[in-house]
Amino acid sequence: MKVKKISLVLVLILASFITNDVVVHADDHEHEDKKHEKYKEYKDYKDDDDDDDEKYYDDEEGETYYFQDAVSEKGNWNIWTRTVAADKEVLPFTSSQKVTLKVEGTNKELSFFVIPKDGEFFVPGKAVAQVLGAKATFYKESKILVIQDQTNELIHRAGTNVVYDNNVKTPSPAQAFYVNEELYVPISTITNGLGYIAEWQENYQTFVCQPITN
Repeated sequence: MKVKKISLVLVLILASFITNDVVVHADDHEHEDKKHEKYKEYKDYKDDDDDDDEKYYDDEEGETYYFQDAVSEKGNWNIWTRTVAADKEVLPFTSSQKVTLKVEGTNKELSFFVIPKDGEFFVPGKAVAQVLGAKATFYKESKILVIQDQTNELIHRAGTNVVYDNNVKTPSPAQAFYVNEELYVPISTITNGLGYIAEWQENYQTFVCQPITN
């Protein structure tokens, strides 16, 4: 009987060592994509030390800046004021269509479908950022687009009107959305955020991007 009890104790001790070994191994496991982990914080971002930020956060729909806090001036589709504008100018066209985007002074250009919506021109963020010379990474699982050049970092997420502009939580003029495996964002947040302004040339059905000069 004593032998059986001793055997049982040994089995339990051995099982304990095995379990501990598995737990330690699991804690040491590294995610295969560390960059994706880095930006997970933006998915559920919320300032714990800023009570005013509470009103902009929606647990179900994500982060949101509301029109109750909108400014009174008229919004322009090609200028990112970094505020929420309730009143917006009339767009040059209002139906989705294929257009060209060119960077002035270069041979860089891109053709894509633009989507007019909510008083803004929505463009495929990753492709437009790349033609403007920035690095763009889209994390499909969390619908996060990270755009980086030498001096700027912009982070968009589908379903929010929030952009992290060099780590500062900033209003976007409208909510980004995911369609056809692309994250569509207002053109002003990409162009202005990377130091450009886009002008529409009706005759050529083209957006021409010019560097913003101070």
